[in-house]
Amino acid sequence: MRLFVAIPILRGDAIVGAVVMSRTPREEVQAFVQMGPRLGIALLTVVTFTFALAMTSGHFGSRSLAALAQAARRIAGGSRDGSALANLEHSRVGEVGELAAAVGAMHAQLQARLDYIDEFAGNVAHEFRTPIATLRGTFELLSDDPDMEKAQRDRFVANAQAELHRLEALVSGLLALARAERPQATDVVDLDRLVASVAARHEVEVEFDGSCGRVVGSAQQLESVLDNLIDNATRHGGETVSLRASTSNGQATVEVVDDGSGIGAADLPRVFDRFFTTDRKHGTGLGLALVRVVARAHGGEVRVDSAPGRTVFTVSLPVAEA
Repeated sequence: MRLFVAIPILRGDAIVGAVVMSRTPREEVQAFVQMGPRLGIALLTVVTFTFALAMTSGHFGSRSLAALAQAARRIAGGSRDGSALANLEHSRVGEVGELAAAVGAMHAQLQARLDYIDEFAGNVAHEFRTPIATLRGTFELLSDDPDMEKAQRDRFVANAQAELHRLEALVSGLLALARAERPQATDVVDLDRLVASVAARHEVEVEFDGSCGRVVGSAQQLESVLDNLIDNATRHGGETVSLRASTSNGQATVEVVDDGSGIGAADLPRVFDRFFTTDRKHGTGLGLALVRVVARAHGGEVRVDSAPGRTVFTVSLPVAEA
């Protein structure tokens, strides 16, 4: 701190200059010298406190990160227990909590995928076991009895061919189901044109309530949805199958309606399950499962309402933004 004094130089009434003097007040210097030790102690205290705070924060942060890393390693090793991640989501370190929540969400998705794979593998093994056993038994009978009558041999061969066709249909359906987990394309699909084309190919009536608009996804997969629903209605329905298409509140809706005997109340909740079918002679139980997978992969949903004389499958899809 310095003290300044300025005295003007006058010539008549005009100021022609100034004399400026400055110095450091003796009292301020003395005060600073006297306060020096206390300032040093205060500065040392602040530095010590800051260092201790940094060490404490680093300890808690590193401990949370170490726990998160350990939980991640357990998950990578095959553990399905995510309780450690749930505890870390409430960590006092905000960033660690957010990271733990993200890893927990990823773990939940992986868990769901593993459960899906386990269930899928079990279903596949179950569905393949019967035709494989039938084929094995058929060929054993044919090889053990070379003098079998032609009519009986032809019957066994026909059964074997039917099982081979069923296996082929199962493999094709499983491949389609696996590919339908996500859309194969992200094109803008004109749903009105697609519905009209499918209706013309299957020779069924179609009724448009306005325009369905456009949706984002795979035209081929969406076409397979309508094909499966119409084939299912034709196979299990009555004499009339029709399509109805409309849009409302940003959702495009396509209904496949038939006048058949309907779906039993016990079977209705299971119609979209993989391998569930009431006609094992002609169906694999994968068609409606494929419909649901494709609809959900496109951000939509499918539902069914059924009563004797009227069954309606409704596919809802989000309309593409303009």
